[in-house]
Order: sequence, then C-alpha cells, then structure tokens
Amino acid sequence: MKIKKFVAGLSAAVLAATMMSVSVSAAKLGDVVHPSEEDSKMNDSYYSIGAMGFYMGQDWTWNQGDWVGIDDFGKITVEYKISKVVTDKTMSGKGTLGDMGVMVANLPDGVYPVDVKISDAKFVAEDGTTTVFDSLNSITSLDEDPEGGIRIHIRPTDEVNDETGEVTKKACPEVAGWEKEGAFNGGTLSMTLDFGVASAEGGESKTDASKADSKSDASSSKADTSKKDVSSSKADANKTSAAAAASSKASDNTSKAAETGAAVGGALAVIALAGTAVIVAKRRK
Repeated sequence: MKIKKFVAGLSAAVLAATMMSVSVSAAKLGDVVHPSEEDSKMNDSYYSIGAMGFYMGQDWTWNQGDWVGIDDFGKITVEYKISKVVTDKTMSGKGTLGDMGVMVANLPDGVYPVDVKISDAKFVAEDGTTTVFDSLNSITSLDEDPEGGIRIHIRPTDEVNDETGEVTKKACPEVAGWEKEGAFNGGTLSMTLDFGVASAEGGESKTDASKADSKSDASSSKADTSKKDVSSSKADANKTSAAAAASSKASDNTSKAAETGAAVGGALAVIALAGTAVIVAKRRK
C-alpha cells in the first residue's frame, strides 16, 4: 500500500515537473523580476541576483572571485583574476586547468531556460596572451545547472559520467590542452552577461528603468497637455469674460439709451398734451 502511494506521489511530482517545464520554457527574467519602485519584494528579488568567477585546478579545489550584482539594465560584468599561486601548489610553475568560469546565483524560479546574451568573454594570461571565447559569446540562453543557478564551464576536457558514459559538462574548444602541466599559469577571466536582452536588438535592456522613462515622458506629456488645456481654458474663460463684459456694457449702454429715449419721449408727450389742452381751452372759450 505504501509503495502504491509512493508511486502515485512520484507520478504526480513528475507530472507537475513536466507541466512546470512547459510553462517556463518561454519565460524571461524581465517577466518574473525587474526593478520596481512600487513593489519592494520584486525589487529585492531582482537586485539579489549576482555572479562570481570560479577556478579549479586538476585537484578540483574550489577558488572563487568577488560577488558582482546585476545592474539596472539586467547586465552582470564579471572580472576574476586567477592568481598564479593557486594554479600550481607544487611551486614548480607547472599549472593546469580543471574547470573555470562564472556562476550566477539567486535567479528566481520559473525563468529556465533563461534568455541571456554573453559578450566580451575572454581570458588574458599572465604573459598577456588573450583567448577570446567565441563559443561563449554565441550563447543566447542557459538552462539551470544541476548544482543550482547557472554555471558557465570553461573546461579543456569533457566531464563524463562513469556509470552511464553521458557527457555532463562539455569541453570548451578554446582551452583544449590546458589540462597539461605548465599550460595554465593564471590570468584574468572576464565576460558580460545580459539578462535584460534588449526588447529590440541594439537598444537598452528591458527593465523598469525604461518604464520609468516612459512614465516620465507620459507625465511630461500629460503635464504639457494639462498646461495647454489649462492655458487654453483660461484663455477661453478670459475671452468669454471679455465678451460677457462687452455684452454687459453694450446692454448697459442700450439700457441707458433706452432710459434716455424714454425720458425724452415722456417729455415730448407732456408737451404734446399741454398743447392739446391749450387748444381745447381756446375752443371752449
């Protein structure tokens, strides 16, 4: 009975995982978290994302660089200096490379595989020799690493599962042969990861910074429109007031004229009546 429950639970978990993989396949970082002045949790989640460089020699001892946070435009630029001292612990000057690269942590759930544009990926050795990682600069998306987050591995050889023979980490063609003694003696690894990936290629990355600009433009436009409307309304009101005043003045003048006319008319009427009375009196006499 317990076995049945376990199988049923496992099936449900597998189904849920499958559904999740389908639902997040097209997700982008900006769809999940982004800088936000209105939502503090969203803002904190975005700015907790960061990366650091790492290096391991053939003895697989872990070494890591400084933590670098994500910027307002969704970019992380990592520069990691790998000391010659850590590449060779025998003091013989014969270093080797096991694995080096960049790991990105604190990405939110629901973004894998995540869109990313890698640029300027290169390694400058102690002697000044520069190796450009074209294989990394061509990457457009990355899936979650088995150890969590994202890990960009730069290895001279494939990592193969001893039991299944499956290649779990592919070799980077630009560093072929660096596993041999004396082939790797330290240097500086650097690259820029753009998780904003501009909404239109060649533009700035898509974040709330652009939204803020849009809001600013909208507010400015609205303010201008409001000012124009207010000015227009004020002008119209002034015109209307002026017209009303003129009309009122005209009306007053008309009234005054009418009053004057009435007075004159009344006086003439009185004179006319007086004249008629004189004529009547004369006739009676």
